[in-house]
Amino acid sequence: MKPTDKRFWIAWLVLLLMSIVSCMAEGWSEDTALLGAAYTLSLLSAWLCHRVRPRAALGNMIVMIAYNAILSYNLVFNSHDGAGLTWWFFILLLNTIHSIGLLIYTSIIRFIKINH
Repeated sequence: MKPTDKRFWIAWLVLLLMSIVSCMAEGWSEDTALLGAAYTLSLLSAWLCHRVRPRAALGNMIVMIAYNAILSYNLVFNSHDGAGLTWWFFILLLNTIHSIGLLIYTSIIRFIKINH
């Protein structure tokens, strides 16, 4: 196991715990299910990227942790007067866009490796 593997899995677990806490703090609803799906997509895309490019995956995990920490904190602690919808929306938007971009990147790298 390479040092980047350990760091990646630690970062992956941090994002997993952050997503669980963020989802549990809000109580169960359809909104929480969408939030959980966005976090799951992020974790899955990072894992798939890790299989192709471990360093790129680690960098992406650090970025995901950074913006999810800020947005999740605001979702949990600054959700008064309708602001929670804004934080919820940004978590969904950023995680979905980042995950789709990461999946496209991983697919392209994988396709290039197969053809060479």
